[in-house]
Amino acid sequence: MLDQIASSAAAAVLNHMLAREPWARAALAPFAGRSARLQAAPFSVQLGIAADGGFAADAGAPTVTIGVDAAALPRVLLEPKAALRNVRLDGDAEFAQALSGVLQRLRPEPEEELSRFVGDAAAVRIVAVLRAALAGIREAGGRLAVQTADYLVAENPMLVSRQEMAAFAADVARLRDDVERLAKRIELQARQQP
Repeated sequence: MLDQIASSAAAAVLNHMLAREPWARAALAPFAGRSARLQAAPFSVQLGIAADGGFAADAGAPTVTIGVDAAALPRVLLEPKAALRNVRLDGDAEFAQALSGVLQRLRPEPEEELSRFVGDAAAVRIVAVLRAALAGIREAGGRLAVQTADYLVAENPMLVSRQEMAAFAADVARLRDDVERLAKRIELQARQQP
């Protein structure tokens, strides 16, 4: 039941975005009657292609199943193309490629949607503030990660720095070489003695 609700919601949102993009409907129209299942456990969305190139939530057996790694979902919020790195494809590859191409090029326009309620100027400002806030959150998260790593390496040494790890690896390699040379010398000495 949740999958049906999610499929209906996804179809409605995508069709709303397709209304502004006639090229996308034209690209999907040749695949009318086919359907795709997008799976990211535990979620599943199934979308069919209507005769006009739009999406339909009520679709039969999927022509293609696209499985997205659930571990990639959090990264999708920061980098939408991250979801495409670990994808499993089962079925009609041509349809999957056309669908992927359309979905990658579709862009939501929150300013346009919001402008119907608050006006053009306010919508642009609100979205700009939200984008700046998101950028600030990303930057703060990055700084927090760097500061935490510095603390764990320098102030409360629970981790080693990259330089210390590289020096340790070089020391181990040098020791291994020295032991091998020593073993060769001992073997040579053993052969020379009667």
